[in-house]
Amino acid sequence: MHSHRRPPCVAPKPAVRPDGQRAVIVIVVLVLGAALALTGMPVIVVAEVLATCGLIGAHLARRAPVAPEGL
Repeated sequence: MHSHRRPPCVAPKPAVRPDGQRAVIVIVVLVLGAALALTGMPVIVVAEVLATCGLIGAHLARRAPVAPEGL
């Protein structure tokens, strides 16, 4: 019977650990969501605001010019 072992050349990549920039984004999103919830906004409105901000941020990130490597 054949064994289902993967050859070493297709081993999965290890998970990428979050760096400082990603941690800051997560913290900002959590604080913004909590602040909106504390103002009395319904949960669905908070989710819509956060989703819209995320889509706008992703759009802007794709259009941003690449910084030179020397900086």
